[in-house]
Amino acid sequence: MNECFCFKFGVIVLDVYLKKDKTTFHFPVNPLEKVFIEKEKRYITVDILDFGEVDLAQKGKKITELSFDTFFPKEYDESYCRYIDIPNPKDAIDLLTKWKDEESPVRLIITDFEFNELVNISKFTVEERGGEVGDRYISISFRTDRDIRIETLNTQSKSSSSLKNNRSTQSSKFNRNDIVRVTADVLNVRSGPGTSNPVIGSVTNGTKLKVWRAQGNWIDVFWGNHGGFICQDYVTK
Repeated sequence: MNECFCFKFGVIVLDVYLKKDKTTFHFPVNPLEKVFIEKEKRYITVDILDFGEVDLAQKGKKITELSFDTFFPKEYDESYCRYIDIPNPKDAIDLLTKWKDEESPVRLIITDFEFNELVNISKFTVEERGGEVGDRYISISFRTDRDIRIETLNTQSKSSSSLKNNRSTQSSKFNRNDIVRVTADVLNVRSGPGTSNPVIGSVTNGTKLKVWRAQGNWIDVFWGNHGGFICQDYVTK
C-alpha cells in the first residue's frame, strides 16, 4: 500500500525551486493548497503543522513521488506572486518541458520543508482556463532520483579495480544533520554523486557543511541555497 503525505498550506511560508547546472527556476506562485508526497508502506494524511515529525526521504523506501498544482500568471500580482520579475508563462512551460524530456535529474528545493532532493519530472500537464487569458495552470509530479550502480564481481580474484568499485557502495561514516569540515584546500561541489556530474561550485579548507544524506562515497550537503554533493574522503566531523 502506498504512503501519502498531504500538506495543506496555512501560516507556513515557503518557496519552491528547481535547479539544474547553473539555471535556477523559482516557481512564481506557490503550490495551490496542497503538496502530495507518496511512498510505499501505508496511507496517511498529515497536517502541515506536523510536518517536522515526518522524514520525507527514509533509507530503504521505494522512490518517493511528489506532486502539486500551481499556475504561471501572465502579469505580476503582489497578492500571490513570490517575486516581481516573473517569467513569461510560455518560457516557463518550455523550460520545464525541456527538463522533463532530458534524462538527467534536477534538484527540487522546498524551503521550510527542508526538502532538497535530486528528482526527475515524471508528469507535467498544462491547462488554460476560461476568463484568465494568458495564465497557464499546471500539474507537475516528481520522482526522487535513485543512482543505480551495477558491479561485476570476479570470483577468481579481487583486482584493485573491483576493490575501488566496492568502495563506492560502502556504508558512509556520516549521518543526516552531521556537521562536516572540509580538509582539502579546494573541494568541488557537484550536482550529483560522482565525478561524471557537473561541478556547480567549490568550498575551501575549513568550510563547515550540514549533511542531508549519504550516497555511496558521496554526501549530499546543504550548500548555498540549493545544496550539492561532495566526496566524503575530503571532509571530517
